[in-house]
Amino acid sequence: MAFFDKQHQFDIQKLEGLWKKLVDLEDLAKSRGINDIFQDNGAKVLQQLIISNMKFLPGREGNDAEDRNGVEWEFKSVNIDTFARGFSTDHHTTVNLLDRFNSVPWLFSIYKGIHLQEMYVVSPGGLDEWVAKQKAGLTKHWKTNKDYELNNPKISIKYVKSHGILVYPFPNPPVDPANFD
Repeated sequence: MAFFDKQHQFDIQKLEGLWKKLVDLEDLAKSRGINDIFQDNGAKVLQQLIISNMKFLPGREGNDAEDRNGVEWEFKSVNIDTFARGFSTDHHTTVNLLDRFNSVPWLFSIYKGIHLQEMYVVSPGGLDEWVAKQKAGLTKHWKTNKDYELNNPKISIKYVKSHGILVYPFPNPPVDPANFD
């Protein structure tokens, strides 16, 4: 394709038309406290917030959302089109962070590209086995380095499916995530 030939101009017009449609999505996201649908999975977080009926907690530190009971939640998503088999956690995972992970409810969302496939709730304490395994890995290194951190340990999709409760696609009757905190 040559620069600004008919095909290039057609693609520009198509892009501009589609981009204008994103304005409604952007407005909805901003009404929920998400300022950029293209940063930090903003559009996916918006989708998760609306489906779970939760409120966004702004900022990059701490938990991601709050339910109607005032309980804070951690949100994680994974795109299985990238062949990922687990959910990322934190690049500086310490014992204290592992304990915090296990003290809050989690909403895990599985995507195929941009298409939401499933959402699972894991209640506080539901990461007990995973946390114990991560702590065992940390303690191996404590003799030489008291401040040892794990680099982004993954929570496997298999673990989430076996320890979580499916909330989307909506089962019959629908399951309210806020009832499991």
